[in-house]
Amino acid sequence: MGSNRKQPFGYRIESGKLVTHPEEQPWVVHIFCQYNSGASFQELADEMNSLAVPYEQGKDWNKNMISRILADCRYAGEKGYPVIIGWEELEIAAKRRSAKICQR
Repeated sequence: MGSNRKQPFGYRIESGKLVTHPEEQPWVVHIFCQYNSGASFQELADEMNSLAVPYEQGKDWNKNMISRILADCRYAGEKGYPVIIGWEELEIAAKRRSAKICQR
């Protein structure tokens, strides 16, 4: 069976309207808070797997999934998506990611 994930983690289509996913939305906030407090992509992926937070049926969380969430401006309301996190949280995550890239 193919993937059912058509919207970013934290969103779903309900009655033809894009809305936040009530079970996933708090995890998006958690990912941003934990990352902005110092957690790594891998630590977050491991935590999501250990807590059995579903991403997509048959798929475990990995650091690339976490990275994509942290880089996605739609969570701050871009492209008509409902706001899950503020621009400030998104910018803090972007600065941290940028600093990490520069240190390599």
